[in-house]
Amino acid sequence: MKSTIRTPLLLLSLYLFACESIDTLNQNNPARDNVIASGKDLQPVLDGGYETWWNAVHGEVPVMALSVAADAYGLGWDDFGARRMGSEPREGYTNRASEEPGYKEIAEGPWYGCLSAASSANDVLAALRDGITIDDGGGQDQSVRAAAHFLRGASWGYLGLIFDQALLVDENTDLEQMVPFSDYPEVIGAAVEELDEAISLAEAAGDDFIHTSFNGLTLDAEQFVQLCHSYAARFLAQWPRTPEENEMVSWQAVLQHAERGLSYDFAPLADGRYWKSYQQYAFAETGKGPFWARADQRLVAAMDPGQPARYPEVEALGEAPLASPMAQSADKRLQTDFVFAAAQAFPASHGEWHFSHYLHNRNISQPGFAGDGATFGPMPVFLAADNALLHAEALLELGRTAEAVELINQGPRSSRGQLPGLAPGASPASAREAIMYERAIELLSTAPMSLWFDRRRTGPRLPHDMVDALGGLQTGTPAQLPVPESELKVHGLPPYSFGGEKGPDGVERVY
Repeated sequence: MKSTIRTPLLLLSLYLFACESIDTLNQNNPARDNVIASGKDLQPVLDGGYETWWNAVHGEVPVMALSVAADAYGLGWDDFGARRMGSEPREGYTNRASEEPGYKEIAEGPWYGCLSAASSANDVLAALRDGITIDDGGGQDQSVRAAAHFLRGASWGYLGLIFDQALLVDENTDLEQMVPFSDYPEVIGAAVEELDEAISLAEAAGDDFIHTSFNGLTLDAEQFVQLCHSYAARFLAQWPRTPEENEMVSWQAVLQHAERGLSYDFAPLADGRYWKSYQQYAFAETGKGPFWARADQRLVAAMDPGQPARYPEVEALGEAPLASPMAQSADKRLQTDFVFAAAQAFPASHGEWHFSHYLHNRNISQPGFAGDGATFGPMPVFLAADNALLHAEALLELGRTAEAVELINQGPRSSRGQLPGLAPGASPASAREAIMYERAIELLSTAPMSLWFDRRRTGPRLPHDMVDALGGLQTGTPAQLPVPESELKVHGLPPYSFGGEKGPDGVERVY
């Protein structure tokens, strides 16, 4: 935890690590004046906030568990809470501070991490407002100000994607008062406003702008603005929890942002200490051995429709074993991006639905695409192809199917998958299926939790034993996470959760 965390709500996070009393921590409210004393303090505080945000959103917790819940991966171990979140039939998330660390951190990690990162942004913006400066309002001050707005926007954006409600605290919030919760649509809206402000500041700074808070990357104004637009498009497109909410998306806003989004793959570098990602457990043969995540059988079936979407339970139910373990596909990415494994890595007693004969790793065919996710190399988390798919989906939803088809055909579906292009007169349904296929296969092991966000919004819930390749979440899968019990206690509220038998759609609060 960084020394820059100061707000009462965020001081609670220290309780989680230092086991101090909540009551004592909430009495502490040091002034922000004590955080940043001079201009030379601005960048270190900002950099610390970026590290905190990165680990809150891209760490093995919560990404592995929520990706298993989305049937992106199979992982039959208890690590990271993945096996419990991948139980079949699905169980609800147990929102109790007394749970074992790897499981309760599924909610606590992104909650306190994103709030802490936003607090760092608040400290920087408050200091700039109060006259702390690097170059008297010049390019360095403007770069720091824009970076702080991005950090706050990205933090709020993921709070809005993951949780049903969140706390919106800025540099002008009265920290002596209990801050009310805001529902996730409001949180997403606030996040996009922050990104819009970051864009305006960076564009105004022009050639004087520089961004260095992502490890190993130096972004100029154009690159930074593209990144802001892409994150705005992501938040605006992926916030819905149901297909009904997906119809409420402002696709015109998604389009406007995606049109100016990433033309490069955004991939900070691992450093072996503070900058690392879940990818070390998702990619095969990256130094962690063969016993981590497998590509879920639903994705294997997406590439080879002759495969079942659910691995047979031979030992548990006496079902017939998988007839052809080695899949066949017209999509060349089955060969270039996936590694076949004849043997299984997980005990059958942990659930044969976790089984798969395929591991994922684009490094094998694309050396340098990603490092090991832990100690060296790039960690790609927002591909230019992801932005292009958001662009195509927005065009499709706005009734511009032919343009969407053209964009799909220009992408990795053709260049990497070598699949035949969609016909110019392809139906909206065919274009939508192609987009969802690309989002599942091309973006695998890049955008954190992306398939969880996509399955919940694009298809109805499916019984665990009747899943298909590209459909919705399994019935009972949490489609969002609750505010952690530790935080709710501070507000005098009872714990609640989502999912399980009492919450089949994953959106109903279960007490």
